[in-house]
Amino acid sequence: MTGRIAGLAASTRTGTIRGEDGSHFVFCGAAVLGDFASLAVGHRVSFVIVRGSYTALNVFGEPLRASASGKKRVEAPDLRYTGFHQSDNVRTYSFAELTSFQSAQHCVTVDVALLLKHHIAVQEGPELCLHKLMSDLKDFPESIRHHFGDEDLLALVASRAEALARRRLKRPAAGRRGSPPPTLLPSDGNRASSAVGASSFGSEQASQDFPHVKATVLARLRE
Repeated sequence: MTGRIAGLAASTRTGTIRGEDGSHFVFCGAAVLGDFASLAVGHRVSFVIVRGSYTALNVFGEPLRASASGKKRVEAPDLRYTGFHQSDNVRTYSFAELTSFQSAQHCVTVDVALLLKHHIAVQEGPELCLHKLMSDLKDFPESIRHHFGDEDLLALVASRAEALARRRLKRPAAGRRGSPPPTLLPSDGNRASSAVGASSFGSEQASQDFPHVKATVLARLRE
């Protein structure tokens, strides 16, 4: 049978287990296969029942892995999406939690009308409900029914709006880099000055490179 540790008493080296059917069983340190100190409340365990009693023997805790911070050991549930069914506007998504000892079923319900209200595509339902389930299992590991409600949707919408605002801040605004400098065309005064300069120095190359300068020089010479 499988269940989770519901309570531990380190001083007496005893504990209680809540079975998958909701029944509670007691065990002592001598009944643990391994180190009693390695057990923790909420830890998934397998065990056998002494016939005619609520005493557990051969209590075996599943291995725990270290979290990313390395400070706390946590279980990593293996959750698989198995489909959904809908009644009226309520859609129920089902997930199977696969372990080495059992395959527990979890359900997450969501009102489709709320998804439409917050402009969230129904196709996002399985992924959103999976994240909701994983979050709930950290605090309520024994629960099998969960609800993705209006508060969850409001938090999701707020987080998406915040992420969008951050992306906009990183993106340069239009015109922030400045407009290119205007193209300066020679004015009449500039042309006259250029013509005088060209005639004074007798620069043939300048008159070839700047036809308007040559024309201005010839006009001045005719005056």
